Amino acid sequence: MFDDLSETDYVLFLIPKLAEIICEDVTDRVRELHFSAYRQLQAHLNFYKERGYCEKLLCGIAKKKGQLILKTTSKAEMEKLMKPRAPHYNGDEFASDEYIVPEEELICWSETSFLGPLNHIAYKRYMKVFGEVFPDEANRVLQTRKELAQQ
Repeated sequence: MFDDLSETDYVLFLIPKLAEIICEDVTDRVRELHFSAYRQLQAHLNFYKERGYCEKLLCGIAKKKGQLILKTTSKAEMEKLMKPRAPHYNGDEFASDEYIVPEEELICWSETSFLGPLNHIAYKRYMKVFGEVFPDEANRVLQTRKELAQQ
């Protein structure tokens, strides 16, 4: 029902999740866990908005993490879900897990790149995730790079 909302305001994705939390048939402990995670998600999204990140990223995080919050029933799992982080590097490549949302990973890479240049492996991962989240923009960037390289 709410999956086709335009990506103009992440709050539009949060409101239905709040309604689901209120109405869900779960124990009080799980409901409080969900409310706490919802408030934490809202705070993260507000922070990202203040930092100037685009609504497409914020809406993607709200939608995906909102769904994951409702499926999570343990405090340990919720902590993994709610802590923004980059994927694990296994010595060859970055390995994601079920708790990492691509839109939030992209923000993590962006924030990391503000601190200094990314190494080649991190840059490749950053561009891979960028291509997943923004396929049209990534194609335009690659096309422009090809054109510049041919000149």
